[in-house]
Amino acid sequence: MMDFFLTLFSKYKCLIHTAFGHEGYIHVVNKLSAHGIRFRTRIHSHAVRHLGVDMGMLPQEDHKQYDIYVAKEDEHQAHLAIHSR
Repeated sequence: MMDFFLTLFSKYKCLIHTAFGHEGYIHVVNKLSAHGIRFRTRIHSHAVRHLGVDMGMLPQEDHKQYDIYVAKEDEHQAHLAIHSR
């Protein structure tokens, strides 16, 4: 329910990029930050389960999904920033 209200009242409604894993996320947000673009992130955890047991205690890859949102007026600049070298 809280996600609904955060989305409803947030100015960051434009999903600009979805990154999988922390490294991919850091790469994109560093580019946005370097270009002065403000953003918000929603994180979804996709825990790996094996035979009904949570594998959280075992070493594994980062299975988090990072959805990065910007304000609609920043969408074009955000795309340029993400795809810059």
